[in-house]
Amino acid sequence: MESARIDTATTPDLGPGPLQELTPLVHAAVREARGDLAEGTMVIPNANYTDPGIAARELATSFGAPLLVGPARMVERPGDWVTLTLVDTPVVVVRGDDDRVRVLLNACRHRGAQVADGAGCSRRLTCPYHAWSYDTSGALVGIPGAEGFADRDRASLGLVELPSEERAGFLWALRDPSGAIDLDAHLGPMEAELESWGLDYHVATTMELKLRSNWKCALEAFQETYHFPYVHSASLVGQGTISNIVTFHRFGRHHRLGVPLASMPTPLTDGEHVSCIYYLYPCTVMATSPVGAELLQFWPGATPSTSTVRHSVLSRQSVDEADVQAFYEGYAPLIQAVVRDEDVPVLESSGIGLAAGHTDAVLGRNEIGCQGAHRQILADLGEPAG
Repeated sequence: MESARIDTATTPDLGPGPLQELTPLVHAAVREARGDLAEGTMVIPNANYTDPGIAARELATSFGAPLLVGPARMVERPGDWVTLTLVDTPVVVVRGDDDRVRVLLNACRHRGAQVADGAGCSRRLTCPYHAWSYDTSGALVGIPGAEGFADRDRASLGLVELPSEERAGFLWALRDPSGAIDLDAHLGPMEAELESWGLDYHVATTMELKLRSNWKCALEAFQETYHFPYVHSASLVGQGTISNIVTFHRFGRHHRLGVPLASMPTPLTDGEHVSCIYYLYPCTVMATSPVGAELLQFWPGATPSTSTVRHSVLSRQSVDEADVQAFYEGYAPLIQAVVRDEDVPVLESSGIGLAAGHTDAVLGRNEIGCQGAHRQILADLGEPAG
């Protein structure tokens, strides 16, 4: 049965934005059959994937930066909330009655039990352990048997709020509640790049996958198209992309890859036929498409050889509309299957091989996006790039 179609004619005109800039550059790369290349190959020592000491330093440096939580519309209406984990920090993202989005520690101030699970919409978040309840700002508003806590100041027992801010349609937060978030410094020129899209993404669906691989090992697979003919040859990703040709542009700590799509005509004519893949430091990748984007977040696990991938399918149109919802019911499972059934097996194979401890990783000149991400992470550690 033919799947429902999404109306791309009503999406914002992206001509003046990044795609207009990228189109001639990517077209030129395809004509020359050669994308942007790094100056040389790069060796990543095995310890950077396996050493607990290095993993701990990454948490203190790279993951001390503002982290992209998700699109601001992940909670659209007052009372909407969703739970997730930022590395090792469980949070509940809530849109308050004042329309402000807050990132709250998902831990009751009584005995630490999580006050929410999954997603929902309500005026109260109630702990399942002793039914302490909090409003959409995180303020404590209900304590059964309150006389047992009469000597405590209820105003000081609200859910702990993490520093957060909305920029360019996304929500960013720090893991440290006592930290000061500085998105001007963090985003730098990438803020204008993201703003130029003029998009307000809606979340169509999200899945989380636990991996037996280091988080950087997983990140690498989404920073190059070199593997596409071998891993994705039978799916829409491999068949829809011209592999192993990318353009590269750095934006401070972040960067952008321009990827040619297989729909690009021969000979080349005007038209987009290009996808942008953004690396948003330290652990997020966003790949654009004509209908929306894929958002991938790579979180370190409890050991250096484990990680979690959070994969979200984003829509440029509201998924509350019946035809849009029908489209994603057919489209999203295809995209999720590529990550789950094609990427994950090779990522785990790579992770298990590196965990054995006897081999370093070598990044080619054609893997310029992988090199760019590693160079920033290594700079945070004060280590030279090999």
